[in-house]
Amino acid sequence: MTVSGGELDKIGMLADFTILKQYLKDVLSKFDHEYLNEVKPFDKINPTAENIAKYIYGSLKSKTEKYKIKITKVAVWETDRNCAAYYE
Repeated sequence: MTVSGGELDKIGMLADFTILKQYLKDVLSKFDHEYLNEVKPFDKINPTAENIAKYIYGSLKSKTEKYKIKITKVAVWETDRNCAAYYE
């Protein structure tokens, strides 16, 4: 994920990556060891890397709205050379 913002906190950080990693873990936890085609929203839409990136983006966006940061982009890697990214 990529984040952006216009203000650093008092110690010079835009965002605490420990917190962002926990948010990401929370979003992904419902998919861990599951068949994606049976888990919402992918029971209705194809679980392509593009759709997964869009879902993660939306979920992280809602979790970070209260902070002065913006999720700028989410990339989902299919291989070490291929990824799909979603951004608004």
